[in-house]
Amino acid sequence: CRAMPAMRTFRLFLAAVLLGGWSSCCTPPDEDYVQQPYAQHQMSRLKESFLALLPENQASRPAAQEEAKWLADTAVAQSASIARKNKVVLFGWLNNILVNSNLRDRGLCWEVQQDLYRDLRRRPVKYFRVGLAIRDRGTGREHSCVYINAAGKGLKDSLVLDAWKNCGYLVVLTQEDREGDKWEEDWREPYVSSAYPEGHSYDMQYHLVWPGWTRKRNMFQRMQAQKEAPEPAAAGSASGN
Repeated sequence: CRAMPAMRTFRLFLAAVLLGGWSSCCTPPDEDYVQQPYAQHQMSRLKESFLALLPENQASRPAAQEEAKWLADTAVAQSASIARKNKVVLFGWLNNILVNSNLRDRGLCWEVQQDLYRDLRRRPVKYFRVGLAIRDRGTGREHSCVYINAAGKGLKDSLVLDAWKNCGYLVVLTQEDREGDKWEEDWREPYVSSAYPEGHSYDMQYHLVWPGWTRKRNMFQRMQAQKEAPEPAAAGSASGN
């Protein structure tokens, strides 16, 4: 999800082509998505998958089941909400072109990763760990996700949650799904966890801006603002002259 070196004009041209050709191929889930049978089924299956991460003597406890349900429901619902907020119109890497071209404010995978992490940290959990993972760090395939595992455990044998790849429809990766790729704990987690402590109440407007990445206004918004701005008064037109 790193910005690729390229001329700005090429980025804008390519973004326009992609937006025109593929905008209909990717639409974020609707507001009522979580009420749909598919989403309800995914939430239920994800809850059971989270419980399967725990020792049997813990998984049967009502408190653990409540935490698993909350994490599953939140992961599915907020993945969709983040995509709507970012106005996603293209899948994964294609959508990055819009962000890197300033046609969208946000939507890179590390931004989506940290937004989902923020939402999953709103409630303290006792039985689970919410962590950050990164794949193929430092390469053109670098990708950032959230993971869930039993409390006290790390990335190994966890479930990785990808809210970025499929336009807000949550993708879940098991350890087997990740074989062949180089996944590791995300080095940014200590900083991100400090920004989003367990039990925080930050809403979706609150997100991190890392040094070197300036949050810019949407290009169309800037153009519109310039169009609507009043023209400067001509020299010598002050009253009384």
